[in-house]
Amino acid sequence: MPVTTTHPQYDDKLTDWELMRDSIEGEGAIKGAGIGYLPKTSGQLALEHQAKTDESAMLSLDEAREIYQSYKRRAQYPLWVKDSLRTMMGLVSRQEPEINLPTSLASLQDEATADGFPLKTLFLRAVRDLLAYGRQPLLADWDGGGRPYVAAYGALDAINWREADVDGRRDLVLSVLREAVHQGDEFSHDSEARYRVLDLNEGRYRVRLLDEHGEAVGEEDMPGTNQAPLDFIPLVFLGSTDNNADTDEIPLLTMAKAALKSYQLSADYYTSLHYTSHPQPWIAADLGEDEQFSVSGPMAAWNVGKDGKVGYLEFQGAGIEANRTAMQDQRNTALEAGARVIDAGAEESGEARKARQSDQHTSLYSVVVTAAEGIEQLLRYFGRWLNLPQADIDAIAFKVEPEFTKAEIDAAMMGIVRDLRLADEVPQAVLFESLRKAGVTNLADQDLLALLDGQVTDDE
Repeated sequence: MPVTTTHPQYDDKLTDWELMRDSIEGEGAIKGAGIGYLPKTSGQLALEHQAKTDESAMLSLDEAREIYQSYKRRAQYPLWVKDSLRTMMGLVSRQEPEINLPTSLASLQDEATADGFPLKTLFLRAVRDLLAYGRQPLLADWDGGGRPYVAAYGALDAINWREADVDGRRDLVLSVLREAVHQGDEFSHDSEARYRVLDLNEGRYRVRLLDEHGEAVGEEDMPGTNQAPLDFIPLVFLGSTDNNADTDEIPLLTMAKAALKSYQLSADYYTSLHYTSHPQPWIAADLGEDEQFSVSGPMAAWNVGKDGKVGYLEFQGAGIEANRTAMQDQRNTALEAGARVIDAGAEESGEARKARQSDQHTSLYSVVVTAAEGIEQLLRYFGRWLNLPQADIDAIAFKVEPEFTKAEIDAAMMGIVRDLRLADEVPQAVLFESLRKAGVTNLADQDLLALLDGQVTDDE
């Protein structure tokens, strides 16, 4: 099979990951996907077919296609995912990791990422990707100067992997990571795909770089030291519920799907409003040879003869309110989904957390903890790579015990409520009831209003 072969779990998640990527990028990416996210109506398809096949069609093919483009331009994609992610990351950024590293790895604390940022930045980026995609692969590596660093890959970049029994343990024995390599001159932004293949070859860690045809690009590498060749792949798949190689739940996916459905509904809603505001005039007249139809005046006064009739084909708008109600339902679904994720679970016991993971439900609290655990595991891989004493490896630590106060959680949820209300007018009572339904708060409407207006502080 070719190097571009993808894992079945990757194939299952790809559509959701692409939706999350486009949701975070915003309306431009969503509308750029065209009919992928906003299918054409049956009427639009019929018009285009008629324009292609019927020479007597009233519209040219370009004019028929413009009807869909206008339909898409009127649609509005809400930025609920992007705004909610920003709010959640504001909470996480206040958390301070507990870090313990041996001298040989101390440089990682201040310069851990490939672009030179500290471990805390790596942690924040990991949490962001876990909230958005439920997955982030992290690879331990060394630069040309012999300094350790962590190479972070996106969920869509880890296209294939395989686990097998190694000395009685279930270990990773293959991973294929897709990379983009710059092509062209210094001003070009073109790139082509390369595939970094990590595997165990006769029990030793091996790295190969291949092109899309499976041809080697450079020589293969067997990282490690002569004294201690690596017998494992130093890659950790961070997940939203645990850190094994399987794909995990995407915490913000429900919100993204609600936003997409709202976008599709808004296309019909705003088109209906457009037609309601622009009725189509009609004329019925049997004019004699001596009579002529004429139009005059800036607002079109018609002369249709003695027996002529005129009127408007006017959209009655019976479905407009139903569309608006359906859009509000999607906003409430998004709010409840965000509430379930942001529910910090600060008082959650270890057993409760295990139960949550067993049910494949994620919260901001559990994502923070699993991200920290995965980074700690990767740091210990560095220790094994250096062949440090086991006591020193066990002493390596990267821990984050989330401490989200109830006031912080309520204020963060009010930020999400504010964003939803700014996107379109939604009844306050409906939004507040959604918060209570999601189990985030038991506050009465007047208390939630105070939070919404910023009148309550953490001390209160």
